[in-house]
Amino acid sequence: MIRTWLLLLVALALGAAAAWLLRADAGYVLMNYGLWVVETSLLGLFGTVLVGLALVVWGFRLLFAGVRLPSLIRRLLDKHREERARDTFEEGLLRLLEGNWKRAEIELVRRAADHHASHLNYLAAARAAQRLGAPDRRDHYLQLAASGDAAGKSGLDFAVLLTQTELQLERGEFAPARDTALRLREQDPRHPYAVELLALAFEGLNDWEALRGLLLETLKLDALTAERRDALMRRSMSELIAQAEAAAQLSRLKALWDASGSELRREPALRLRYASALHRLNADAEAAALIGEALREDWDGELVSLYGRLHGSDDVTRLASIEQWLSQYGERIELLVTAGQACLQNKLWGKARSYLEAAARTQPSPAAYLELARLAEQTQNPDDAARYYRMGLELAA
Repeated sequence: MIRTWLLLLVALALGAAAAWLLRADAGYVLMNYGLWVVETSLLGLFGTVLVGLALVVWGFRLLFAGVRLPSLIRRLLDKHREERARDTFEEGLLRLLEGNWKRAEIELVRRAADHHASHLNYLAAARAAQRLGAPDRRDHYLQLAASGDAAGKSGLDFAVLLTQTELQLERGEFAPARDTALRLREQDPRHPYAVELLALAFEGLNDWEALRGLLLETLKLDALTAERRDALMRRSMSELIAQAEAAAQLSRLKALWDASGSELRREPALRLRYASALHRLNADAEAAALIGEALREDWDGELVSLYGRLHGSDDVTRLASIEQWLSQYGERIELLVTAGQACLQNKLWGKARSYLEAAARTQPSPAAYLELARLAEQTQNPDDAARYYRMGLELAA
């Protein structure tokens, strides 16, 4: 528009300049064509030519505008639809963030076909449908996201599979989530969140062997944080130990422990779990060796308590080990009770009473009173036995 006004001003300036130059003699022009004779001044000829050229130019522009009018209208309509689709998408996202799932789903789907990134509409709508408890609609939106105009774009399939895995895990659909997460890992084995989702699926399925294999496989990939990986490894090892114990598979139990890393073998909870499983599978010699090795490095009261329940062939050696720990760690309650139990097994009544009474004085506990009651029974003191049983029960209650 500004350019048109500038051209008009230039034309007027040129006309005014020509009129001033020709003020003394306007000139005379005669044109004859057939029966037509045109007489005018030189200035009139120039003006007529300029006007004619302007009319021709504007005529061509009008002609081109008429030809381009349909495509222009289409572009304007498309732009209007895109703006409405963008506004609807933003409204749907806002409703999704507000927790208005029903309204969010409606807004996200309503003009998804007109949005230039319709897959984003469908991915968000799938989340809204999930919150509404509509897995069929959720899966339908995910299919639309994967097969829309943006299908084939780099990263889109991965984003769709990632969203699908998340939503399946939220609804406890662990088997489908596992299958989807495996497809994710086919696309990007190093993606940390894909590993995390697959680990969650294995955990939900109680597939501890697969979870342990995944953790060992991704150890060098740094796909998970060290804290998260260690927590999952401890959980899987504990469950696998429980499975081997329940199936009475001692060889499998030992192989599992031997294959675990040194850090896991030093984990107190796992070490106690393994030693307890050995005891329940009548492998008390292996359990005693494990406990002795552990206590050479650090104190573990629960292992000491377990040691007192083991059945060994050489009770004298076991008592010597306990007394060595007493000199190393002092008169701890667990050691005193365990020493009393070992003395009872060796029928050393005086030493047993000394250790157990010291335990009861240091920290009264049901375990100490129970062993004192057994000692009283074996030494033919029923009144003391009843008194210790009563004291133990009162303390336990």
